Amino acid sequence: IRTMSAINVEKMADYLADPLKKALRDSDPYVRKTAATAVAKMYSINLAKVEEGGFLEILQDLMSDSNPTVVSNAVAALCEIREVSGVNGVPGANPNNDLAEFKPQTVHTLLNALNE
Repeated sequence: IRTMSAINVEKMADYLADPLKKALRDSDPYVRKTAATAVAKMYSINLAKVEEGGFLEILQDLMSDSNPTVVSNAVAALCEIREVSGVNGVPGANPNNDLAEFKPQTVHTLLNALNE
């Protein structure tokens, strides 16, 4: 996943999408955190693939992950995507779970991640 996402070719997004989706749901936190970073890289290559593939929603779900490293990488990826998109929110994201509007549970999870 890491190597494939580093190849800055638009066609690579087609080959990366399915394995990346599986990696984002993997049981190993190292795989999930690496996959979260790969989503941001893929966004810069092919934003439509990320938005249409539901990757933004998966990243937002990872903000509530039990592993603090996964949480921090998901937040970092979303922030990077937000910078690249140049808008106040993340296009295609669930408006009820936008970066600007954290639910109490998400805030609690993020604060716990900071403590670890």
